[in-house]
Amino acid sequence: MLENYEINDETLAIVPYECGKSKVYEYDEEFIVNMIPLTIIKNSCLFFGSSFEGRRDACKNIIGIDMKVPILVEESRNIIFFPVSSCINKNSIWISYQNLLKYSKNSLSTSNLYFKNKKNIQLPVKYNLIDNQVIRCIKLDTLLLKRQKLIRSVSTNENIEM
Repeated sequence: MLENYEINDETLAIVPYECGKSKVYEYDEEFIVNMIPLTIIKNSCLFFGSSFEGRRDACKNIIGIDMKVPILVEESRNIIFFPVSSCINKNSIWISYQNLLKYSKNSLSTSNLYFKNKKNIQLPVKYNLIDNQVIRCIKLDTLLLKRQKLIRSVSTNENIEM
């Protein structure tokens, strides 16, 4: 069991596990962490230079929603995680947007998630909820990319004018 964990490029999902713990899925490993999922998300945001609240407010502003906001945990590698319930729910499941390849309905209340490393996780989450959250992440990702392109083009134009 780990006492601490920071999200990285290989983190796939963070799932509540027993009282006060989380199960973290990575490409090739699974860990039990002695923290709730929300604490892992918050600590990872701080590790990468911003508070969870600041990142949540920024994402709310960018995509114009208030509930179940995806969080840009680390911007240089575009690490986005989305909650399956309220983003302030201490026991929400968090899923890596950039590592998720596809998802399918398993039953009325469970979904299969397929990740880049060919890992498959079945979670007690409705398909429609996953689908809605992925759409929010696509919107966030697209708007962030547009802003980055705009900044690069303005920066390039300024350099040409000098």
